[in-house]
Amino acid sequence: MSINRRKFSQLAILGGASLATSSSIFFPKPAEAFFFSLFLRALSSRAVFGSLVRFVAGRIIRGAISEPFGPSEKELLAIQLADRDFVERQFRENKTEFARAQTNIFWGQQRQDKWGPNVGFGFVQKYQSEISTAKITGPTMAGIHVATQALAKHGLSPNEIADSILPVLSQVDDWCSWEGDSFPDATGNRNVCLANYRTVLGEVTSRYDLIQPGPGGRGNVELIIEAGGQPRRNIIVEVKFS
Repeated sequence: MSINRRKFSQLAILGGASLATSSSIFFPKPAEAFFFSLFLRALSSRAVFGSLVRFVAGRIIRGAISEPFGPSEKELLAIQLADRDFVERQFRENKTEFARAQTNIFWGQQRQDKWGPNVGFGFVQKYQSEISTAKITGPTMAGIHVATQALAKHGLSPNEIADSILPVLSQVDDWCSWEGDSFPDATGNRNVCLANYRTVLGEVTSRYDLIQPGPGGRGNVELIIEAGGQPRRNIIVEVKFS
């Protein structure tokens, strides 16, 4: 299931960490909830890239199309188009190498937002033979960064983590800042940012709430992972701006 921006906007108005219990993507009680804290200054594209490579068994791509794990021509075109979008939105710093996990290619870069670094990642996704990209930024990537490590500590294999957390179908790019999300029909930023995408084994939904802006402030990320027969997991990360 994919949720468009309008649906997310409607859900965001309802507020609350669990959004609406009547929504098909949320449930009244989480099966498992895990709580973490993360200092924003510790977040970087290279740190997130390193954790993804480690915990989803990613292989670094150092060559071109001719390399065994290199991108195909269609994947390379998708990467180039995604990179253009990142550059237009000022994600130009600390670009990582490319890595492949399963059939998914990913890479990262970052920009400096008002309260700290904003990490943007591109994922080449394949769904029913179609190739596209998912663009995911700071808050959701902070949740993914923490979730990969949490799932590994709870005994999931790298392949299980990759199939649970890497996108294979996303219809709305996640252009979120630490101040919230800019909606097409809004005049400014809102304090809530939402994202949703399909994975091999299920679905990931992310909600970010700006709690306190400014130096010493904080925001909360809730990453909801529903994957196959595994318990539904809520990864809740308090991001501290200091």
